[in-house]
Amino acid sequence: MNQYIEKKMFHTAYNVACLGVTNNDWLNLANEALENLNLEVAKNAFTRVRELRYLEFISNIEERKQSKAAETTNNLILADYYAFKGEFQEAAKMYKKSGNEDKAMAMFSDLRQFENAKDFLTSSDPKNIKGLIKRQAEWCKSTNDPGSAIDLYMAASAFTEAIEIAGKQKWTDKLVEIMRQLDKSYVEDLRGCALHFKELGKYEFAAEAYQKLGELNSLVELYIESHQWQEAFTLCEDHPEFKESVYIPYANFLAENDKFDEAQEAYYIAGKPTEAVKVLEKLTHNAVAERRFDDASYYFWKLSMAYLKLANQAQSRGSEEEVNQYLDKFQDYQHRAEIYYVYQTLHRYTEEPFTSHLPEALFNMARFLLHNLSQEIPYGVSKVSILYALAKQSKNMGAYKMARHAFDKLQQLVIPRRFQQAIDLSSITIRSKPFQDKEELLPMCSKCSTTNPLLNQMGNQCINCQQPFVHSFYAFEVLPLVEFIPENGISDLEAVKLINQDPPTTGGKDGRKLIKVMFRQCHSRTPTRHDTTRILRDEITELGIYD
Repeated sequence: MNQYIEKKMFHTAYNVACLGVTNNDWLNLANEALENLNLEVAKNAFTRVRELRYLEFISNIEERKQSKAAETTNNLILADYYAFKGEFQEAAKMYKKSGNEDKAMAMFSDLRQFENAKDFLTSSDPKNIKGLIKRQAEWCKSTNDPGSAIDLYMAASAFTEAIEIAGKQKWTDKLVEIMRQLDKSYVEDLRGCALHFKELGKYEFAAEAYQKLGELNSLVELYIESHQWQEAFTLCEDHPEFKESVYIPYANFLAENDKFDEAQEAYYIAGKPTEAVKVLEKLTHNAVAERRFDDASYYFWKLSMAYLKLANQAQSRGSEEEVNQYLDKFQDYQHRAEIYYVYQTLHRYTEEPFTSHLPEALFNMARFLLHNLSQEIPYGVSKVSILYALAKQSKNMGAYKMARHAFDKLQQLVIPRRFQQAIDLSSITIRSKPFQDKEELLPMCSKCSTTNPLLNQMGNQCINCQQPFVHSFYAFEVLPLVEFIPENGISDLEAVKLINQDPPTTGGKDGRKLIKVMFRQCHSRTPTRHDTTRILRDEITELGIYD
């Protein structure tokens, strides 16, 4: 049989082998026949020894021949046979001989023999080169060598895979190296770098990636997410269209960190006055709830000015209904600001052992609050504190009638236990005092010269002419101020000039104008002021300047 094999007479050798040979002889015959492409003998010989792997290989070759595929040359079949047999160097030579160096490279790549695979790259195109490097990188990745895998992926321009590995390993330096190697055409890869930088907290490198891409929206979102407000503000200076996108989150950030004043300003800059007002309202409520009444007064004043701005904006839009609503809010909050400003002093007077204010100031403050709180008591304001301060200072200053009224009112309220004994005792001892107030304590109207009682049922105004009293917000005494309306035809500047002049003693044009101003402000629709008007007319007639 061996002699027939040497002479390539495989059919005769097969017939001899059928007389009886060992398995090794059958394998030798089958391999020699297959190597010489005698598929029929090889198939029969492998069937004898039941080598299913080789039988499957032969069947595959037969199918390729029947389909007349291009990959059915003898050299290529032999190369596949050597590779199947494990003789890889011989297989590589046959692949090269058949002009299929890429198959040799793929074979060595699958075997992880990348150095041998590189020998077949000389005549291959760049795609094969990158493919080989990527395969080597995949091998390094599977063998837990991420550093080498990243370098190989970068060499193969497979930046997505390199970024994924570097991000998973949290290697900032590698990510920076990759990011700076990319140009702006690698959009998804640069975004991937930026995403990993944000996850690692390296916001400056993420900003560099977005700047390279020119994605300002993403850059703004990054600055907001990382609370890099100064960088965001700098960006807004060059790109005003992002002002609202930056300042609204900035205002929310400030509000969440209890910086409400700064948050309110930020809302205004962002063009969101309504949100600014809401922040102020919340801030004001907190100040009152925490009994910081001086802060509450300041915030109510700011609220009033905010609503005044909203009224101006509504007027520019021509919305008369909104203007009236905002102006009502303005008046209400101005009033509350005054109330809390004054109440802060009285609250401290009743809660603390000492005060820096004079008794006259405390007395005037208590009267001011009593007259301005006749209808509604604002949240946080204690009427007991007001009446207690008023009663105590009235008694000390000789305003016994006012003190008796205050003590009577206190008896109708729920009094704290610490004040109960003092109020009960004072309510009894005040009965021994005259039922009147000192005359020098009674306020006089600067308009009609009427002496008003300390307790005015009409509120903080004259009982005769209804002229509102104007208080000094230092000692809260009534100031000698009178509101008047200039005569028609007299401008505001001319009226100020006339007011600054000395009182006229003789007739003349300026004297007549000043008398007209005075007469108009004194002339009232109220009949009770008839006597005052008549006296003024008589004095004008005596001066000879009344026309």
